[in-house]
Amino acid sequence: MIKNLLSILALGISLGVQAQNFNGIAHSNAAGTNKVYTNPALIAGSPYKLHVNLFSGGANISNNYADWVGPYKLNRLVFGGIPQAYRNSDGSPALEPEYFRENLDGKPKDGTGWAEVRGPGILIGLGRKHSIAFTSRARASVQAFGVSENFLSLVRQGLDFATLWNITNVDNKFSLNGNIYGELAFTYAGTLIEEGPHQLKAGVTVKKLVGFYSAHIRNRELTYRVIEDPERPGKGLFVMDRMDADFGYTTQEPTKDGVGLRKFLGSKMPGSGWGFDVGFVYEFNPDYDEEPYRLRLSAAVMDVGTIRYEDRSQIKGYTISRTNRTIQEEDFANIKGSDELVRLIESKMELQPNEAKTSFTSGLPMSLNTNADLRLSSSLYVTVSYIKDLRSVNVISARQPTVFSVVPRIETESGLEVAVPLTWIFQTFSPGLSVRLGPVFAGTDNLIGLVSNSRRIAPKGMDVYAGISIPLFKRNER
Repeated sequence: MIKNLLSILALGISLGVQAQNFNGIAHSNAAGTNKVYTNPALIAGSPYKLHVNLFSGGANISNNYADWVGPYKLNRLVFGGIPQAYRNSDGSPALEPEYFRENLDGKPKDGTGWAEVRGPGILIGLGRKHSIAFTSRARASVQAFGVSENFLSLVRQGLDFATLWNITNVDNKFSLNGNIYGELAFTYAGTLIEEGPHQLKAGVTVKKLVGFYSAHIRNRELTYRVIEDPERPGKGLFVMDRMDADFGYTTQEPTKDGVGLRKFLGSKMPGSGWGFDVGFVYEFNPDYDEEPYRLRLSAAVMDVGTIRYEDRSQIKGYTISRTNRTIQEEDFANIKGSDELVRLIESKMELQPNEAKTSFTSGLPMSLNTNADLRLSSSLYVTVSYIKDLRSVNVISARQPTVFSVVPRIETESGLEVAVPLTWIFQTFSPGLSVRLGPVFAGTDNLIGLVSNSRRIAPKGMDVYAGISIPLFKRNER
C-alpha cells in the first residue's frame, strides 16, 4: 500500500513546479514581483521603474510524521535521477517501509507537498509612492492534516504486517486535499502616509483563478481494524466498521498535456473563481533622506478566495456514510494515479450515481503573513517572519502550513545577495541557503533535505527554488 499511495503523492507534486515561501528571496529589496506573494504593499515605491520576472519556481515537501532514511536523496523524488536499483518494474520509485523512520508522540500528523511556477510578471513603478504589477502563476499541492499515527503506520507497513492486526482504531478525523490551479493577478500598492522618518504603505492584489484539478476527502469518522484474511492465511484484510466523510474530485483530463497560457485564457476548465490579498507596511528610517529603511513591519492577509468546480462532465462528489466494508492489499496493485484511486473508492464504497454531487468549492490557502525586517548596517539585514494558517483542519481547501523563520541576509550594491533562512515548520527546524547574483537567484529553505539522506541527520522534507528577473531604470530620487 505504501508504494502506491506515496507514488501518487510524488505524482501530484511533479504536476507543477511551488516552493512554499521562497524565504531566502521573499524579503529582499531586489525581489521585484516576488514581493507580492508575501505582501502586496511591499512593492509600493519600487526603487525600479520597471522590474520584469521572467520565471521563478520550486518545490517543497514537509511533514512531522517520518524522517527520510532511504538510499538516495529525497530531492530525487521530485527532480528524477533515482537509481534503477530502487525502482519498481514500471519505473516508479520503490518506496519501501524501511526508507521512512517514524516519529511517534501520540499526536495527529500533517504533511504537505507543494509545487509552483511563477510565470511572466511585470512591476511598474509610478513615481516615488505608487506601483502596479501584473503577475501569473500555477500552483499544485497534495496535503494531509490530522492523520492518526496508527493509520499512517498501516499505510507505511501495509496490511500484511501482523503486528498491526486485531487493533480497533476509532475517531480518526483527518482531511486530504489535492489541488492544481492557476491565477492571473493585478496588484496596486501606494504610500498612504509619509511624515519624516515614518511611512505607511498599503497594497491589494486581485486574482482571477482557474481550477485545473481538485480532490478531497474530509473525514469525520473512521473506525477500522485489520484482521488476518480468513480466506488467505498470512494476508491482512482491512475491515472498515464505519466511515462518515465527504469525498469529491475532478478528472485528470485537463492536466494531461500540461498547464499552459491557452488553458488560462481560452479553454474551458472545470473550476473558476476569484481571490485577493491585502496588506500594510510600516517603514521607519531616521535618516529618511537616504535609502533604505531602518525597520520595516509588514502584515497581510493572503489568498482569500475560493474556486468553484461545477463542470458536470468532469466532477463528482459524495457524502459517504458506510459500514462494514473490506479492502485487500492487492486492491491497490494497479493504482498509478488519482483517477484509479478514485475508481477504487467508488467501487469499495459502492457509491451510486444518484448519490453523486456535480459541484464543490475548494478554498485558497488563506494565511496571515507578518514580518519585521531590520537593517543592521548598510548591507546587513535580518527578518523575523511568522506565517499563520487561517484555514481549519477539516476545510476543503489548499492550506499554507504555519511557518516561523529568521532570515539574516547580506545585500550588496554589486548585485550579490546571500541569505540564510532558519525555518520552523511542523515543529521541525530547517536551515537554508539562498544566493542572488544580479538577475538570477537560487536557494533552499531546507538544506538538510536537499543534500542529506543520513540516518544521523535525516530530513523530514525538502525545498528548492530558483528564478530570473530583470530590474530596469533605477530611480535616483527617494
